[in-house]
Amino acid sequence: MKMVPYQIVAVSGSLLLMLSGLLRFFGSGNPKELAIGVLYFFANLIIFCL
Repeated sequence: MKMVPYQIVAVSGSLLLMLSGLLRFFGSGNPKELAIGVLYFFANLIIFCL
């Protein structure tokens, strides 16, 4: 799959948001934080890469 620059930026941003959600999850123990980060990552993959 060939990626254009904006897709690379979108995936990188999504990974950072997912990592942020993961860190907040470990800090608070709230599974909602983790779910939001993961859902946002997949939503961006679908929007920008498909």
